[in-house]
Amino acid sequence: MKNYGYKVCYRQYGKRKMKLYLVTNTYSSAQWSVRWYETHPTPDRRTKRPLEDVTWLIVPIKTYLEYKRLWRGCPF
Repeated sequence: MKNYGYKVCYRQYGKRKMKLYLVTNTYSSAQWSVRWYETHPTPDRRTKRPLEDVTWLIVPIKTYLEYKRLWRGCPF
């Protein structure tokens, strides 16, 4: 099975829903991002408040259609 990239998601404690924060092509950059977000306060993209009490997760992108959908709005 081929992985097309990785999603860095977070889940607030006590909640079940995961929210997408970042999409990367390599697992090493996803790990680096998670380590950075765990040590530095990261703002929520909509409310600009710092995320507190969250668990960071790395989820592989398994289908090409999901990969295309996630990178569709990429600014570069």
